[in-house]
Amino acid sequence: MTPRIALLGLSGVGKSTLIRRLAEREPILHLQASALIKAEIAHRGQPLQNSEALRTGPVVDNQVLMISAFRRAVADAAVPVVFDGHSVIDGQDGLIEIPAATFTELGLDAIFYLSADPHVIAARRLKDTGRERPMRDADTLAVHQTIASAAAQKVAEQIGCTFVPITERDLERIEASFR
Repeated sequence: MTPRIALLGLSGVGKSTLIRRLAEREPILHLQASALIKAEIAHRGQPLQNSEALRTGPVVDNQVLMISAFRRAVADAAVPVVFDGHSVIDGQDGLIEIPAATFTELGLDAIFYLSADPHVIAARRLKDTGRERPMRDADTLAVHQTIASAAAQKVAEQIGCTFVPITERDLERIEASFR
């Protein structure tokens, strides 16, 4: 089986940018959680939702949809799989932890947790007008990042895979996991 990793972190931390940089150096299959959920909704012929509706709706229920789409997407994967997602979702009623059982279903070899300066994350969120996401101040993002990192580490322990905290400068650490 090809290597499977998750790259987790807060919205706006730079996961997609880091994965694009990785894809320039390595052939990978990049699977984004929200895109997988939307794909499964479409596959089932249900009305599509925007990312904001996914974040504020039945987050835990949506994980079942994501897992179904993930399984289809990786069925014939011949290159490393990089799952781009979250360990917690900033929902309507606060942070919602994604259950370890969701990550078990992905068959992960490692979970990488990407952190960045909370001020940088806040600035990125303000600049990115193409996506709806909650605007949080740097202090709140610092707390959320600590909670999300701890949740990702707990998931890795529960499912028995490696946990690797990284920054945007640690691209080589991700590449090394493919070997």
